[in-house]
Amino acid sequence: MLQTALRMLPRVVRPTLVQHPPAKTVPILGAVMSQFSRTIHGGDMGHAEMEISKGENLNKFERAKLERKFSLYDVDKDGYIEHEDYENYIVQIKHAYNLEKGDPLLHAFENEFEAHWQRMLKFMDENKDGQLSLAEWTDFYPRVTRTARAHTYENLPKFLQTLADAFFTLMDSKCDGVVDPDEYKDFWCRWDAKSSVEDAKPSVDDETAEEHVNFMSENGKFPLNRDRFREAHADFTWSKDSRTFGRYAMGPIKLNKSQLLVHQ
Repeated sequence: MLQTALRMLPRVVRPTLVQHPPAKTVPILGAVMSQFSRTIHGGDMGHAEMEISKGENLNKFERAKLERKFSLYDVDKDGYIEHEDYENYIVQIKHAYNLEKGDPLLHAFENEFEAHWQRMLKFMDENKDGQLSLAEWTDFYPRVTRTARAHTYENLPKFLQTLADAFFTLMDSKCDGVVDPDEYKDFWCRWDAKSSVEDAKPSVDDETAEEHVNFMSENGKFPLNRDRFREAHADFTWSKDSRTFGRYAMGPIKLNKSQLLVHQ
């Protein structure tokens, strides 16, 4: 179904936001959902299933990273990841890409997210209440990305590789191959926006955006291009050190002063 939807893209995709040309954003997101499909139907995560168990010893930085990821899934901010949160993701995708009800691509998104949600419940919903708490998330999620191989982009689970590329493509609104502070700010303000609070404070201001981009690029030594962004995502996924260059790969993260150290 998803492949059929992707073949029909030239006919079904509506004009998108000016910052994100449809020619490059929709194929990337199609790839994201295609990879989700392979993962949840016996692909990459299949190897991790046997290892998923409770009891990770997390330091403060690792916990902060997991809390950040949890907050991105918890769309309604009620402290739980629920089926409704996945439905809200579909609504956001629909509005962001001007997809109308009945579009094959939108239907494919709905099916893939539903399957992904069922997979999450199966392996992380310890008390079987139909929702995921932060405690369940931090207890079980780290096992999904565990690997004995080198902690590089190439060894990330395939769906995380695809998400990293999708994030970069959407963030690089100027299409010049490098993310600058303005693009970083615009992306995370959109992603973190609370639709129910029109005057919500932006999650990233100008000063913060410049700080985060400078941190990931090591003050311009390594421009934040696609390869660097991929490295930052792998670094964010596996690093235990808050000083790591990839700590802002998933946007703003709550750290205390002792953790906000620059590279030594």
